[in-house]
Amino acid sequence: MAENQEQALQATIYKAQVLGGKEIVTSNKIEEDPFVGLYGQGIAIEPPYDLRILSMLPEYSNILGQCIDAMETNIDGFGFTLVPAEGVAAGEDGKYPPEAEAERRQILNFFRYCNPDESFVKIRRKTRRDLETTGNAYWEILRNGRGEIAGIEHLESYTMRLTPLDKEATDINIKIKTDSNTYEEIPHRKRFRRFVQIRDGITVYFKEFGDPRPIDAKTGKVLTEEEAKKTDITLATEVIHFKIYSPRTPYGIPRWIGNILAVQGSRQAEEVNYEYFDNKTVPPLAVLVSGRLAADSVTRIEDYIQNNIKGRKGFHKILVIEAETTPNPLAPSGQKAGIEIKPLTEAQQKDALFVDYDEKNQEKVRSAFRLPPIYVGRTKDFNRSTAEESKRVAEEQVFGPERDDFDFTINRLLFPAMDVKYWEFKSLAPTADNAKDMTEMLGTFIKAGMTVKESRRIMEEILNKELPDPEGADWLKEPLEVYLAKLKAGSIDTNPGDEAQALKKFASFLIDVRKRLEEYEYSTAE
Repeated sequence: MAENQEQALQATIYKAQVLGGKEIVTSNKIEEDPFVGLYGQGIAIEPPYDLRILSMLPEYSNILGQCIDAMETNIDGFGFTLVPAEGVAAGEDGKYPPEAEAERRQILNFFRYCNPDESFVKIRRKTRRDLETTGNAYWEILRNGRGEIAGIEHLESYTMRLTPLDKEATDINIKIKTDSNTYEEIPHRKRFRRFVQIRDGITVYFKEFGDPRPIDAKTGKVLTEEEAKKTDITLATEVIHFKIYSPRTPYGIPRWIGNILAVQGSRQAEEVNYEYFDNKTVPPLAVLVSGRLAADSVTRIEDYIQNNIKGRKGFHKILVIEAETTPNPLAPSGQKAGIEIKPLTEAQQKDALFVDYDEKNQEKVRSAFRLPPIYVGRTKDFNRSTAEESKRVAEEQVFGPERDDFDFTINRLLFPAMDVKYWEFKSLAPTADNAKDMTEMLGTFIKAGMTVKESRRIMEEILNKELPDPEGADWLKEPLEVYLAKLKAGSIDTNPGDEAQALKKFASFLIDVRKRLEEYEYSTAE
């Protein structure tokens, strides 16, 4: 039973490989690129790297998957919020205009039900995984019968290819938001391209997002208005292409591609170490007998090494070599064969090979993502101070800019097509957990006359949770110090609702913050 389990494990490990090793070539041959025929005809552009191979490499590497997981979680895993567009402000009652509130509910409802099977956060995470793995990611944008955006589908990047740009430019109108939060259409000419997907032997064409022309989904050809109305025609849907820019190709290229040899080298080093347990042939010691070898000793030695010493079962077996006394008339009478025990442990591999080489390779791949070691589980040399600083640097230099880039795509492409006027999309970041910085920041704001309402906005940033203002709460306009003094004196009559309880807890927290701040200032002054 145990042997069968080991064989199954070995088969699983080999199945995950995509490069190197004779076992892989014979049992897991990678299929030929199904787009080869389209490349030759000039219909599709050949990517600079095999996208199917790239999509499998995270399974092959001992560090690439962790780096991609860190990017996926920290960039796209915290959800989003809607912030008022410039010029949109709440009234004295804390509410936004009815049309803004209605639009907000409509946007949230769209993202809540944009896909029947997956949440918007999950779609984002899959998009990020594709982007970091192959350098490309794709969304299919679905519209209803009225032409309104109604859904989002994730398309696997390794199944997609780009077509060349059209030779002729197409006249379109670009929506530009004005100061009054209305859209003005500006004439523009753009050369569009199409996208083609082959999966399970089926070929489907898509058009670029914003392309107004009807296109046949089966052939990729531009149709006339009359041809588009035929019942046997399937119209191409739109695609948004995310990519990590490369100046030499319209495709994206993964940021770690310069370290692909490090990925391959680490895998091969691990294979060498793994194979050692099944192919070890050096015994711990040998018993040497002086004299002439028996006639069949050589054959027996070869057979013994192959069948008894090789592999894990032979780790504690020894090799016994038999000898015969050699007839020698010149030798002293009564001389017998001698026995010598020869340790061979120095010739045995005592630990993994290429450990330093593998660690250097992991550092190379991780540095390509510019990730601190703590994000891939290497916490040995970290304390609280260095961990916080690593998180801050990663947030400022890696995760934050990537979120801003994604938000730009939503606000510049998707929202204008949805006629969103009053709100902007903003990806959420991890909650703040630096107590010292929070203490100093809130203490400064309190002394500057921050109101209760303003403190709630800061609380939203800290907790990554929206806190709607209660109706008829005049105390929201009070300075926070005044409110805290009243609360401490018991002169505020609160109801047992969730909002009041949450605010009381927050107020208690701020009182403790101010106390800590005073102690901090006192200790600093000393």
